[in-house]
Amino acid sequence: MIEKYRKEDDAVSPVVGVMLMLVVTIIIAAMVSAFSGSVAEDQTLAPQVSLSASCICSITDKDRTNELPDHSDKLNNGIEFRLSGGDSFSLRDITVQLKNGDSVMNFNMKTHLNTSAAVDKSKLKFIKDPEEKETYFALPGGGDELVTVGDSFRIVADDCYDSTLAEDKNVVKGRFLTWSPEGSGGTFKVQAHVPFEYTITDQLSGKPIQRGTLIIR
Repeated sequence: MIEKYRKEDDAVSPVVGVMLMLVVTIIIAAMVSAFSGSVAEDQTLAPQVSLSASCICSITDKDRTNELPDHSDKLNNGIEFRLSGGDSFSLRDITVQLKNGDSVMNFNMKTHLNTSAAVDKSKLKFIKDPEEKETYFALPGGGDELVTVGDSFRIVADDCYDSTLAEDKNVVKGRFLTWSPEGSGGTFKVQAHVPFEYTITDQLSGKPIQRGTLIIR
């Protein structure tokens, strides 16, 4: 009796198919992992800092009935920040935003100090932009734009005024610090005893490194 054998080769295909699927899955997983890793590496991290913030405020005014700075004093008022811990950073890489209600003012290397600012430049070192124009970043203790632990920097106010005796109903009574950067076309004000906000943003990562609320006295 002649036995006939039927060639069974269809059992090979499922095994090969599973192996191919496994190989493809491994390759895709490796590609996704590599892509994710490169994306994570490309992300710039913001400096991790601990800054103390305070107001340097000595408001003098001869005529307290208006909104004009009727004085000749050079007061060096402003907002001072001290790096008490964390990473070092450059003043050239940050933007300090002050916000008072709907009014906002940004300070960075493109914000130039008003030439009529009531400041005493003999007591502060002002950081200059690449074109040698003075910015609002000032160093009470000297140094350079690199802020390390223990260093302080100040956003200097252009001027101040006292309108606490104003009789005009259109004049807000109070004591104010003011900023009027060159070319801004406006004046930013903060009032004594009225909270205002600040945000310091790292320009390289676009992320805020510190936020807070301040009150001048």
